[in-house]
Amino acid sequence: MNVVNHILYPLAGPEELDDFEKKGMDPDLYLDGPDKVREPIQTTRLLLVEAILLLCASGRKSRESLRVKRTYVVIKLADMAEESEDVSEVIGDCVQYLRRDEFGTTEGSSDRFIEDFGKEKLTLPLSTTVQIEVDVDEDYDDVD
Repeated sequence: MNVVNHILYPLAGPEELDDFEKKGMDPDLYLDGPDKVREPIQTTRLLLVEAILLLCASGRKSRESLRVKRTYVVIKLADMAEESEDVSEVIGDCVQYLRRDEFGTTEGSSDRFIEDFGKEKLTLPLSTTVQIEVDVDEDYDDVD
C-alpha cells in the first residue's frame, strides 16, 4: 500500500516544480497544476504532517523511502505556505529527519542520496581522512 502518496497529496499545493524536484515523485502530486488546493483545515494538515513524522521516526529504511519519494520537497513548499506555528513546528521536525546525514553511511545528506539514486554507490576508502575547520569565535545567536 502506498500510504505516503495519500498523506502527501493533501499537503501538495499549486506550486510549479522543476524537473529535479519532480524526479522520483508520484505524478499525482504535481500534475494538477495551478488548480491544486492544499488542505484548508489546519487540524487535518497537522495530523498529516504528524503521520510523516511518525514514518520518519520509524527507522532508516522508512526515511530513505521518504527521501526517494521526494517528501521533503512537498513539506518544504507546504511549510512556506503554512500560517500555523504548530504545523510549521512539526514540519521542522520532519525536515530534521529527512535532511540529516545518516550515521555510519557514506552517501551523505538526502540531497546526495537522491543524486546518487539509480547510479553506482560511491564509497570512500577506509583510510580517507576528512578535516573540518571550526570557528569557535562565531556568534551562533546571529545565525538564522
